[in-house]
Amino acid sequence: MKKNQDRPDFTGFSTKNPDQGQAILWGKSIKPTILPKSLIDSYLAASYQVQTDRDGRISLRVGHRSARLSTLLQTTGNTCAVYITACNPESRITPLAANQAAMAGLYEQLAHQSPFIYRGESIDPSGKWPAEESFLALGIDLPVAKSIGSKFGQNAIVWMDSAAIPHLVLLR
Repeated sequence: MKKNQDRPDFTGFSTKNPDQGQAILWGKSIKPTILPKSLIDSYLAASYQVQTDRDGRISLRVGHRSARLSTLLQTTGNTCAVYITACNPESRITPLAANQAAMAGLYEQLAHQSPFIYRGESIDPSGKWPAEESFLALGIDLPVAKSIGSKFGQNAIVWMDSAAIPHLVLLR
C-alpha cells in the first residue's frame, strides 16, 4: 500500500481493527468531523456491492483490498474510483421519489467524469438501515469525488486508488 505522502493533502486514520489500517481519510484543513462515532462505525461495517458487466458482482469493504476491483481498474486503464450515493442526504431517510431524482442527477454528474459507471447497493449488515442504491464510478479523482458527494449532501463517500483498498472519506 502506498504511504500517505502520495496523497499529501490527506491523512489516514487507523481504526481499532488492524485490518482496516488507514481506512478513513480526511483533509488536513478540515475541522474534526461532526459525525457521531456510531454512524462512522456503520459506514465501516457496511458492505458495498457493485454489479459489473465484466466481473459480475464485486463486494467492497472499507479497509480491505479488492482483487476484483484491482482487475477492473487495470482492465479499464483507471487508477482510482469512487463509490457514492445520492440517497438519504445527511443520513436522513428521504422519500423514494426524492432519492430516485437525486440518483438520476448523480448519474448525470458522474457521466460527465467517467464512461465507467456501475450500479451498486450499500448494505447495512445489522439490517437497521435500508439498502441504498449507489454507483461505482472509475477514474474519478478524490477532489472531484468529494465535491460531488458534498453537492448531493452526503456525509461520506468511499474512494479507492490503484491499490484497490476502499477508504471512507468523511465530508462533514
